[in-house]
Amino acid sequence: MNTTIQQDTKLLLMDKCENDIKISNVSVCGTSFTLSTDNLPVESPEKIRFLVQELHGEDSLCLHYETDDFKSYRVDLAPLKTLAEYKRQKVYGFFMEITTNGETHIFSLSEKTPPTDSFENWRIFADSIWLQDEEASDAVEYVGMIYTKTDFQNLFCAALYSRNRYMELTCSAKLCSLKMSKGILRLNFHLRAANMNYVKTFLTFRSKLAEDAVSYDFTTVKSKKYKDHIKFQVSFPLDSVQWKSLYWDVRIQLQDPSSGNTGQIPIEMSVPARMFNKFLYNGSYAGEGNFFLYPYYTAKRTLAFVYREKNSYDGMDIVFKEFLAVFLYQIAKPYWKSKRICLVCEKFSSMAQDNGYYFFKHCMENQEETYLGKKIYYIITKDSPDRHKVESYKNRLLDFMSIRHLCYLLAADLIVSSDSRYHTYPLQCRHSIFNRYIKKIPFVFLQHGVIALKRVDNFYGKGQKGGCDMFVVSTNAEKQTIIDNFGYAPEQVINTGLPRWDVLHDRSQGRREIMIMPTWRNWLDSVPDSDFEQSDYFINYMNLLNSRRLGDILEKYDMEVNFYLHAKFQEYSDRFQAKSERIHLISFGEVAVNEMLMRCRMLITDYSSVCWDVLYQDKPILFYQFDLDKYDEAHGSYLDMRTELFGDRAENQEELLDLLEQQIRNDFKMKPEYEAKRKEYFQFKDQQHSRHICEEIKKGLL
Repeated sequence: MNTTIQQDTKLLLMDKCENDIKISNVSVCGTSFTLSTDNLPVESPEKIRFLVQELHGEDSLCLHYETDDFKSYRVDLAPLKTLAEYKRQKVYGFFMEITTNGETHIFSLSEKTPPTDSFENWRIFADSIWLQDEEASDAVEYVGMIYTKTDFQNLFCAALYSRNRYMELTCSAKLCSLKMSKGILRLNFHLRAANMNYVKTFLTFRSKLAEDAVSYDFTTVKSKKYKDHIKFQVSFPLDSVQWKSLYWDVRIQLQDPSSGNTGQIPIEMSVPARMFNKFLYNGSYAGEGNFFLYPYYTAKRTLAFVYREKNSYDGMDIVFKEFLAVFLYQIAKPYWKSKRICLVCEKFSSMAQDNGYYFFKHCMENQEETYLGKKIYYIITKDSPDRHKVESYKNRLLDFMSIRHLCYLLAADLIVSSDSRYHTYPLQCRHSIFNRYIKKIPFVFLQHGVIALKRVDNFYGKGQKGGCDMFVVSTNAEKQTIIDNFGYAPEQVINTGLPRWDVLHDRSQGRREIMIMPTWRNWLDSVPDSDFEQSDYFINYMNLLNSRRLGDILEKYDMEVNFYLHAKFQEYSDRFQAKSERIHLISFGEVAVNEMLMRCRMLITDYSSVCWDVLYQDKPILFYQFDLDKYDEAHGSYLDMRTELFGDRAENQEELLDLLEQQIRNDFKMKPEYEAKRKEYFQFKDQQHSRHICEEIKKGLL
């Protein structure tokens, strides 16, 4: 009997592979599997090794095997279990390395006759690999499988997936019908569960915070078995839920009868079901105030529900407007495409005070249309408080949601925005079909800050909904963060600095202003006013704004405070009050953020990226982080905020006010250690950032 010992290998197997070897009679026993080969492509092998190579990474491994006749092999897969990683799906291809006459040859393995049934194809060799991160309260079960990857030239592979993902691959549920009437939600679906047992259907709130985890069980009205599936009818009383915004998922819980472990699968929606829900079904459930619940399909085409406040873009009239725009575009498509349109916008297409505006302004004033060979248009709402800033470029303005805007959006060659490309259109629009057009347009992401204090790769990463074709960054450290975590190639990440920095000058001399600008929290996104007022966020900032000690400090040192909420929280701005006349609550559009950042002597924030604008001006920052643990759980960051920030930090109000008074007495001078970090971060300050972006666009996208 011949054996091998386990050892590491650094071979790039996919590049070195000469051909494939057909295998058959594959079976699993414990953590090993056996296979047969008809014949080897190399005669008289001196040495054979079984290797696995991660398909989208560099991990590789040599596996122990046993054989009697060089035709049948028993391969030990136990070492693969150690490669499982929390929240990461890993796939490895199998290869044979054969040495003869001193030469080494590498061949991929492919199954001669792969199983046609999905459940039979995914063969488990490792059960119950329980993993969790340091902050997770519950472990997640991962399983190891071998299978034929039919979309990869039938390559024989091993995979390390979560139990839920395994169940999604081997089981399925498809929606047949949905009805919301008289406070009751009724679902009919077909379940193909392989050898799994059905447990229940449930509705669960989508949140990154463990404390917000909540789910409700449907009642199974009836079930009936057919040849290859079971037809279920379930119902749920909608008035029994304490609704939270925004997203609720429908899941089916299944149980493995052999291990007793459970997993979940979603309910898939076919094309007819998705189209019916999008264009014809208008049913919903009325919640608190102007909030309502309605069904939608996710990016993975599975059933979910949204609970949010109604807006003016939720009616069926939007469908007719969109179809009219598509018709007008199609009948004159050559004309529209000949315009070579570039669209620029900011958050919700309602602002002109961030990077989108300053990039557009630069282009209009510096003949960049000629340089880029594009006609550049700015999208903005008619009632925007910033409308006056762009009125002088009237022939280059598009009124948000006008027919002209819709046609130009269909014809656009390029989108440049400080937010995702979908801000060129209503983000929350129940019946819209335009997302399918918008996602195909090349997109330059200007950002509205520097990425460090908040993890956003799950949205802005390559291939994600907010992904882009060119990613603007401001420091070499930030560029490396994007390359390491977001999946972009180095040439797709351009270190140019932000367009709004073109006009960023310190205008604080002679002024005594402190700016307080906290960022948002995803667990408070679009919640009812009553929920917002009960949050730690609201309570802490209300206590700060009405602190007697803060008022005394402002009086003693003749200072004033400008308090400005993040754009996502502007709907709650009227909830905040301050007794001191020295504290000014600034509403959206009242004063441009850039202007306040230039006027302030210092900034107090929590995790907002505007801290980089203040650092750019050589001004001090205080970080008020009373909910850091909760923020880390929900958002996370790319640096350690307890040790790597470029300003002092406080976790409670008294610490903050102590640091504030120290900073005022020090005449707002930045501490030497933070000044050193500032010089390390910024490689240039030539205030030609928009120009650099135009150069990169022409070089990389045109």
